[in-house]
Amino acid sequence: MGNKGLSETTVEKHESYGMVGINRSQSSGTYLFGSIATHHSFITLTIKHAERSRHLAQDWYHADSLPIVEIELSHSQFAELITSPGIGDGVPCTIRGLGGELLEACPPPENVETKYSEDLKKTTKETVGQLRQLVQQLEQASLPGEKSLNKTEQKALLSNLKSALQSVVDSIPFIETQFNEHMEETRDKMVGELEAVATHMLLNLGKEALAEKRNMLPTFAAPQLTEGK
Repeated sequence: MGNKGLSETTVEKHESYGMVGINRSQSSGTYLFGSIATHHSFITLTIKHAERSRHLAQDWYHADSLPIVEIELSHSQFAELITSPGIGDGVPCTIRGLGGELLEACPPPENVETKYSEDLKKTTKETVGQLRQLVQQLEQASLPGEKSLNKTEQKALLSNLKSALQSVVDSIPFIETQFNEHMEETRDKMVGELEAVATHMLLNLGKEALAEKRNMLPTFAAPQLTEGK
């Protein structure tokens, strides 16, 4: 007769109990926050409320709810999260579900060239506007009957000219440098994404090949011993 105590199940719940899971996910194509690519393979992380049950002298852990939060990360974002803790606020992620409800899909990323082109246009426009004001001041001061600029006005004009020159000499090349660095960083991330996806595909192919090999192995009937022999 079995021990009734072992067969009984006790369940313990607490608001602090949770389960976290990480899975590889596939898609026909999705956007992820902080990435310019369309992703077909990515990492999904879920956090759920949980309970602990005691049965057959062992603790068992189960999720007892829909995900509290479900997030998606690209392979490079996941690698950065794991290998670079404590840096800033973390890495970008895409919140897919919250409180058991599906959230709106991540919008497509803005074109990188467009963003830097707008930065360049804005800086150039401000510089040109500043130069036009200075030209207008000089033209006004050179008109017949107009009072010439005093030393204080000349210093102010010279300061504004230096500021406009600095915008051309420093700000515009800075935007170009930022663009080149961003493109290099993006290239490295894309290489990391491709390597991660390729590794995942190779692992799956290896598992399938091993499974086929097992199915091809010959089977042998185990000898049966008769009772008393």
